[in-house]
Parts: sequence; C-alpha cells; structure tokens
Amino acid sequence: MTRCIYPMPEWLEESKKLYDSSFEKKLQKISGHYAYRIKAEPSWGIDKDLFQCSIMDAGKLIEMRFYTEEEAVKEADFIMAASAPVWKNILTKTDKFVAAFMARRIKLDKGNPVKALALGPYAGTMVDSLTQVELVFPDDLSPEEFGQFKAAFAEYRERAGV
Repeated sequence: MTRCIYPMPEWLEESKKLYDSSFEKKLQKISGHYAYRIKAEPSWGIDKDLFQCSIMDAGKLIEMRFYTEEEAVKEADFIMAASAPVWKNILTKTDKFVAAFMARRIKLDKGNPVKALALGPYAGTMVDSLTQVELVFPDDLSPEEFGQFKAAFAEYRERAGV
C-alpha cells in the first residue's frame, strides 16, 4: 500500500488511480462538482485554506485535485468546510460525515443543505475511495518528517498556485 501524507497532491493522484468500477457502481447516483475546504491549520503546515475538489458524473470520477479558492467558489456545486483535524476524523473513520455535518463540525459554505444531506448515504464510499492508501497526517509525523513535509507542501502550493 502506498504511503501518502495528507494533504499532499500525491494522495489525490493515488486515490484517483485506485478509483475503480466498484466505486463507480456504488456512486452511480452522484454527479456534481464538490469542494472540500481544509481550513488553515498552521500547526499542520497548512498556512492558508486549501480546496480539495472532485468532479463526478454518474459515479465516474472526472477530476480530483486541489483548486484555488476562486476556482472552487466559481465552479463547485457545494463547498463543505472543516478544520484539518475534523477531516482527519472523517478519513480515519473515527467520525462520520453526516454526524459531523449535523453537529456543524463540517459547515456548508456553498450549496443547498438538503441536497448536501442527500449525499450522506454515499459519504462512506467516498471516504473509502480516498483511503485506499496508507494515509498519514501531519500531526502523526516525527519532527524531522514534519519539517520535510512542511517544506515540500509549501513548495507544492507555491508552484501549483493553490
């Protein structure tokens, strides 16, 4: 299993490669442009908000990458926002999307709340598609690994403009 550090772009790249017909079938009722705002978390090396975006068409994964805020606001049907630790809890399955959304740990920055809740039954499958790699989080890294991650992540964001 490939080891990826959240939220490095390699995580999304590997997740996209591993997305297969089983996910497509389970998510066949899902179409839209979804953005997930990872709020700034300087202690994790995330100095400003980051937008993870996915485009789905009847379960087919069309695109998955990080967007600028402007792209996300302009193009996404939904923007769901939470702190990096909340997203960690969702991705490690110690919290569930619907519970976090209802408790306002995940907030809807853009989109219809009723339609956002309708995604709830599919959230587990979406999370499964993003956790087919060994996912490691910045708060779990050694100080040396964290320093390397922080530098690489800052360089990536500068280069990618996200």
